[in-house]
Order: sequence, then structure tokens, then C-alpha cells
Amino acid sequence: MVEGQWIANWNESNSSGKFERMPTTFRDRVTADGSSGFKAEAGRYHLYVSLGCPWAHRTLITRELKGLNEVISVSIADAVLGDKGWRFSIPPEAPDSSATCVLYLPEVYLKADPKCTGRVTVPVLWDEQTQTIVNNESREIMRMLDVEFAELATQNVDLYPYDLQQIVDETIDKIYLPINAGVYRAGFATSQAAYEEAV
Repeated sequence: MVEGQWIANWNESNSSGKFERMPTTFRDRVTADGSSGFKAEAGRYHLYVSLGCPWAHRTLITRELKGLNEVISVSIADAVLGDKGWRFSIPPEAPDSSATCVLYLPEVYLKADPKCTGRVTVPVLWDEQTQTIVNNESREIMRMLDVEFAELATQNVDLYPYDLQQIVDETIDKIYLPINAGVYRAGFATSQAAYEEAV
């Protein structure tokens, strides 16, 4: 999306054909005490995901492991990414609202920022109260679900133990390029050399 205009087939490959993932644009945080302006509360947040996107899929797994299904509602996109972006033909797990009742994901981004420029992708953590996107970075959403929503979780699972946080962060950093981004680097390469380097 550029200045609020949807661009079909957004190309994230550089001149040598390598896939270069653009950074996410919404990086606010939900906090348990609300000091960020976004307080962890049941029924306030909505998660947009696609089961075919590993980035979004891992936020859905975190939601399930923590037992936050009744706390954070979800909309699951259709399996195929179309020319108009992710499509939501299945009704959301939330009451009808201006945000959850959308057909295409770009509508959510435009509600948050009518002049939005950047990737329109899942996952998206939406705040019903302020009618905006809180965050669209999967690693940060996972961390919020685990840490900031802990008091609202029905499962006593700690996915980010304090004494292991440094090791967890280092491991995630190490596997990011070859594994997490690897499938995209291979799948979206536009030159043979870029593909071979990715695999």
C-alpha cells in the first residue's frame, strides 16, 4: 500500500532478485498495566491471521497455548492471497464492529491510517477501543500474548521464562534468516542466483 492506495502484487525483491522483507509499520505495545496506552483487557483486541502464513500462524499457536481464546477474538483469512490482499469470507469470532466486519485486510490498515504506506500483511493485533492497529510484528505480538496477557490466560504456560529470556532472544535471532525468512527468500526470489542462495 502506498499513501493509502492498494498496490496488487507488491514486490519485495531487490534488483538482484533477492526477497527483502519490508519492516512492519505498527509497533505499539499492549501492557498489563496500560502504561503504553493499550491495556491488556478481555474482549478489547482482535487478531487477524492466515493459517498459511507462518508469521501469523505462530501468534495463533501462542493464543491457544496461553488459553486466550475467550480474551482475544480472531479472524482467519481465506487460504489464497488474492489481488486485493487477504480476504475474510468466514465471519469473525467477535461481535460485529467497524473493524472486524471487513472483507479484505487492506480495509483494516486504512481504518488505522488512511495514508498508510507499507506491507499489508498478517498477523495484525487490532484494538477495538481506539479503532487502530496496535502491532503487526508477529514476534512482538507473541511476546505480548505471553507476558502482558498472562493474568487473563487460562493456561499456566510461560513461553518466555525470565531466566531464559536472553537465550530465547538469541535463538530467535539466529533462526530468523535461514528458517523463518528462508521460505520467503526461496519462494519469492525472482532470479535463479537469489533462489540458490536462499536454499
